[in-house]
Amino acid sequence: MTSTNTWGYPDLDLRPSEMKRSSMFTWLQECPHCGYITVDIEDEPDVPADFLKNDDYLTCEGYEFKYNLAKRFYRHSLISKAEGDCRSQFFSLLHCAWACDDAEDDIAVEMRKLALKSVDKFNLISSEKDNLKLIKADLLRRSLQFDEVIHEFKDITFEDELKDNVIAFQLELAAKKDSTCYTIEDIPKQVTITVEGKLLKKLNLIAEIKGVSLSEVIETMLKDKADETDPAELMNELFG
Repeated sequence: MTSTNTWGYPDLDLRPSEMKRSSMFTWLQECPHCGYITVDIEDEPDVPADFLKNDDYLTCEGYEFKYNLAKRFYRHSLISKAEGDCRSQFFSLLHCAWACDDAEDDIAVEMRKLALKSVDKFNLISSEKDNLKLIKADLLRRSLQFDEVIHEFKDITFEDELKDNVIAFQLELAAKKDSTCYTIEDIPKQVTITVEGKLLKKLNLIAEIKGVSLSEVIETMLKDKADETDPAELMNELFG
């Protein structure tokens, strides 16, 4: 059950595609006797037995999740916090948000906000800083913190072009106040063009002759080309 694969593009927060996407129920194990939750049930608990019996643990601190899998990930985040494991706490909350997404549970927004409280602590000790930045950008946007996305990521660049494209797309979505889930595959389908100089004059002239707006001219010219993967090549083909 723990053997799986991925086929397709991950979400912008790096949630894997199928089949791994649907294997989340195998990522944690729960003891049927004491309620301890861990990656490997053979591990000895690092929290006292009383911790597993307190109301905060049993009630998920009052959060009423629609999906039992979300409860499991949240309880694991509480165990990780008690054990002082910031990395495990962060990913448990992230995975809890994913489980809430699958159940169309609005608590997903709150889980993302909680995850953000631990991501910077993990970021300080992580060797995967670039990936964490990508995840953080998505957590902010999908928890409706659009201004924070723009403020924190407007000047960030990476050595990897794809990562730069992800952040550029996140900034565009944040400007539109769009909190929808997107995948890496969606990035090239969103064509954003900045025009200047002679090209701008040419397009304005076309708009004036046709009596339409500049944006309508661009939209018309791109209508049959919106699936191009390289905006630079698209511009060269359209305008020379």
